Amino acid sequence: MTELDETDVDILRLLMEDSRRSFRGIAEEVNRSPPTVSNRVERLRELGIIRRFTLELDRTLLSGADETLVIVEAYPRDAEEVLSRLESEDGVEHVFRTVESRIIAKTTRSPSEIQALLRTALEGLEVRDYRVESVLDSSWQPQLEARDFDVKCSVCGNTVSGEGETVEVESGDLYHVCCASCAEKISAQYESLAGSTDE
Repeated sequence: MTELDETDVDILRLLMEDSRRSFRGIAEEVNRSPPTVSNRVERLRELGIIRRFTLELDRTLLSGADETLVIVEAYPRDAEEVLSRLESEDGVEHVFRTVESRIIAKTTRSPSEIQALLRTALEGLEVRDYRVESVLDSSWQPQLEARDFDVKCSVCGNTVSGEGETVEVESGDLYHVCCASCAEKISAQYESLAGSTDE
């Protein structure tokens, strides 16, 4: 595994500006060949740095509904379930969970649909409180900073350098680790978990 270099960072910045940009166009910007850019993007995907290529839609124009925040003050035991239920709802674009077990979902649904959404998401769960707030304005500006360029070890959290390894477990999941010792730990951990589910 290699560390990210300036070319990787330039490719990421260009894709963040416009993910439709062609590899040929990116290659011209970074002074590399299109196959080199393609290989770099594929490596960034394998590392998990690029998860997917997507569109940013203005759903208010499509649905006619305003942007709304649904804020649920959950109990810690139910926070993950509330998050999961809200994520699976149509019209919910972003869901965040804070350390205080507050779940915040951004949606573009009508007021009557939001009530139905809350009934579904909270059914059978006890929450401290919830509220709905209209969004007046929003902005999303993803950025890369110098501290973002380090890939962290899945086991110990250290920076993965040139001596690092990528471990693929039986499920197909990839883990990036800093050393052979951490590679052994992640493999043993996976085998232990796989063994316990077989019993």
